[in-house]
Amino acid sequence: MQARSNTVDLFTIQIKEHMNDDFIIIDHKETLNNAIAKLQAEKKSSILVIKDNVLSGIITEQDIVRKVTLQENQNNSLTSVMTQPVISVNEDDLLFYAVGKMRKNKFRHIPVINKELYPVGIIDLQSALAAELGTIIHEIDQLSYDDDSTESLIKIKKQQISLTETLINQNASPGDISYLLSFLNNVIYRRAVKIAEKKIQEKNILATIPNYCVIVMGSGGRMESFLHPDQDNGIIYDDHGDDPKQVDLYFLELAKEFTKILDECDIPYCKGDLMASNKLWRKSISDWKKQIDEWTSDMTVQNSRYIDMLYDFRSVYGKEELADELRKHVIEKLQGNHVLKFLYKSEEMTSSGINFFGGFILEKEDEENLGLLNLKHTGTLPLIESIRLYSIKYGITNVSTTSRLKGLQDKGVFTEDEHNFFKSAFKFLSDILLKNQVERAKQGKVIKNFIDPKKLLDLDKQLLKIYLKKIKNLKERARGDFGEEYF
Repeated sequence: MQARSNTVDLFTIQIKEHMNDDFIIIDHKETLNNAIAKLQAEKKSSILVIKDNVLSGIITEQDIVRKVTLQENQNNSLTSVMTQPVISVNEDDLLFYAVGKMRKNKFRHIPVINKELYPVGIIDLQSALAAELGTIIHEIDQLSYDDDSTESLIKIKKQQISLTETLINQNASPGDISYLLSFLNNVIYRRAVKIAEKKIQEKNILATIPNYCVIVMGSGGRMESFLHPDQDNGIIYDDHGDDPKQVDLYFLELAKEFTKILDECDIPYCKGDLMASNKLWRKSISDWKKQIDEWTSDMTVQNSRYIDMLYDFRSVYGKEELADELRKHVIEKLQGNHVLKFLYKSEEMTSSGINFFGGFILEKEDEENLGLLNLKHTGTLPLIESIRLYSIKYGITNVSTTSRLKGLQDKGVFTEDEHNFFKSAFKFLSDILLKNQVERAKQGKVIKNFIDPKKLLDLDKQLLKIYLKKIKNLKERARGDFGEEYF
């Protein structure tokens, strides 16, 4: 696993990785006397009270000092002194969320529950803040959000600009920043789906909802998002015995609802309709496999593009095993030079933004961006695509670009120098893109992937030309390795 800064860890580590077991679990019918005796015997600090196997209340050491010692009859039930309703966090959520919730409510610790609402841990504020926070604590306070509020999700998305600027000023790695932005977008995805679930279940479309997962594709799937990615998502669900049309209707309604929420949160609809609301990207696991079989057996340009768009995916909500099963099937179907040639064909139009004479290839047709360099489509994208092709050929199953590069070096496809060079190139291009996007956002401009090379420092300008030239050479190398059939 790639090492990340303490600051980024705070935002990307899940709560379950940081919780402790300094508590006991007691049923609500138990007496105070018995609960306190068990607490002392096990040398724990908090009592988590359950009712019908669901967290119902909490009694802390302070409660025992302030409330319990004043009780004349300690055979009273726990409900007479416990704090209820209890504020908690979910084990699958992120550490920054727990910190923000504790600070907001002036808690020293907070209970952790699983998906069944059963207590599984405690988060301690002092321990959670052990990382070097610096000025990042302000960002945590601003990122506090409610579980079922679209407005809170909108707040998280807007706060990404300030958070990115703070991390840039702290010299955080561009890869760490992109990873964090992807993580926060995944938080928005999960919350959006949960909100959508509650709304759609009220329509009573299905009596029993099959297991399913929501996947994100593209930069979100690679955990390499910048500040303004659009939606690239799909749904995989278990094969179900009920009417297939009714099952699909449920997931269509769910997809329409959560994609609408995402759009409201400034994760806009995909212009190419690469979303779960499109039947093409919403299927049972068996139908997904059939679709992959069809795409790989009839490698038209369009089918190649579909595979290209799907390949970088990950589960962000639901039953991850479904995504794992689909990934295994995709990888099996993509082995062989015949398929790789068609995949190259779908990518051959992307090229590095440097011309034969070593000058930048600037926009000449789009009036809004005349004279600017599209650093994503002529920089990071051709690099990502080439590395992905080689990863497919050599069976590299990692999803991120940097981890794929390392896998290719380990297999001898790239030398150590090539690995280090392309890793540095990806970092350099990402850094320019992030800084440019923050600056545009601060000026109230639309966030884009275009930059003005003339505004770069002379050294940065020269480095950019060197990196783009090498990416151009890599693209030509891929042409020789994968695309010779077409030339």
